Amino acid sequence: MKIKETLPTVITIGNMISGFASILCILNQQFEIAAWLIVAAMALDAFDGKLARMLKTTSKIGSQLDSMADLVTFGIAPALLVGKTCTNLPSVIMWGIGLFYMICAAFRLARFNVQKDEDVNISRHFFAGLPTTLSGGTIAQLIILNHFIQARLGTDVVMILLPFVTFALGVFMVSKVPFFNITSKIGFKQGIPAMVLEFSAAILFFVITPELALSTSLTCYLIICAMYGVIKGKQLRNEYSTT
Repeated sequence: MKIKETLPTVITIGNMISGFASILCILNQQFEIAAWLIVAAMALDAFDGKLARMLKTTSKIGSQLDSMADLVTFGIAPALLVGKTCTNLPSVIMWGIGLFYMICAAFRLARFNVQKDEDVNISRHFFAGLPTTLSGGTIAQLIILNHFIQARLGTDVVMILLPFVTFALGVFMVSKVPFFNITSKIGFKQGIPAMVLEFSAAILFFVITPELALSTSLTCYLIICAMYGVIKGKQLRNEYSTT
């Protein structure tokens, strides 16, 4: 087997290894490291599919392996992270929210795979529902942000919001609200303003502090996509169903 055929798979396995390592860190109470491992896996997940398409080595096995890796890294690991770090609510409620999130992530990945297998016309311009990668990354960046705020202000205000954010992320994953695929070629009206705002905020906060760069960029993306999806969702689906 040629190297170019195995390289995307190696990157996908790297994503899975990052997720497994994150789970080990969670079990050892190393929550911030666990969160950064999820963030690292986001970069790997964004790269493996593009590399496979660029090298023309896409396969059904690679696609299924990618979904399995995503479930481990962006489904199971964030669910455990929420259950182990949030202490402001009874543990049964927190683990229930974590379980709900994990089930939603599994459903989102399964729906995506079925749509691809049945050759459903999915526009490259937006995702139907929030991708699991961004959901898991959002939880991870909130954990990182909480450590940053706690070290400077001595408060766990982010952890108070985390259960509600986690539940909302689960709902968004199984919804059909359109979220921009910022890696695709999208029109100016649909994508450029969101990207400009997102990356401008990221650059601004990276100058101030790196910990806030990721948090700001993901938050801007989620807010803009949620608002645009609710207002323009039907119009977008009708417009792109013919592309």
